[in-house]
Amino acid sequence: MANDRENRINQILNAAFEVFVRKGYSKTTMDDIVEASNLSKGALYHYYGSKKELFISLIDHWEIYTFQDFYDKKSNDKKASDILRLFSKNVIKTFTDKKNSYVAEIEFRAMSIQDLEIKERSNLLYNKLLDLFEKVVAKGIKEKEFKELDVRKTAMTILAIFQGISWFVVADEKFVTPEDYINDSIELIISSISR
Repeated sequence: MANDRENRINQILNAAFEVFVRKGYSKTTMDDIVEASNLSKGALYHYYGSKKELFISLIDHWEIYTFQDFYDKKSNDKKASDILRLFSKNVIKTFTDKKNSYVAEIEFRAMSIQDLEIKERSNLLYNKLLDLFEKVVAKGIKEKEFKELDVRKTAMTILAIFQGISWFVVADEKFVTPEDYINDSIELIISSISR
């Protein structure tokens, strides 16, 4: 039974993701999501009471859809620099396979300026990603791979590099590929913080 519920929620979230990316938050209606999901309006409202509630849930869905947890128990066997490179590969793969996920990120950022509740949820995601990068940086320092440095500022710099991939959705960049941008930027950071 829980499996049916989970499938239905994923069906709604996948449809909402597609509609919000295509139309933007302000132009999307619950009827658009009903149509895209092939579910009844009653089914949609059974799980989500409003467009805003659905949009906030989509931030969690986006996180799972876009990023794997790159820092887990298996990370203990890897150098911090290799964990960052692994995350780089994941970002590039996501950009190549699911470019719309970065369009969605732009929409989340835009809405977080306009709505306090969306801003708070976006900040939770931001802090979660920062915490993960802090763990990687701290691991590198502890294992003497990285210099002694400010862990938070370094984590913010790394996150900013990865968030920069969104510009490849907006800008018509012809001279640098997303792969080169990510790979070269992360290597620049690794070389600057390595002992």
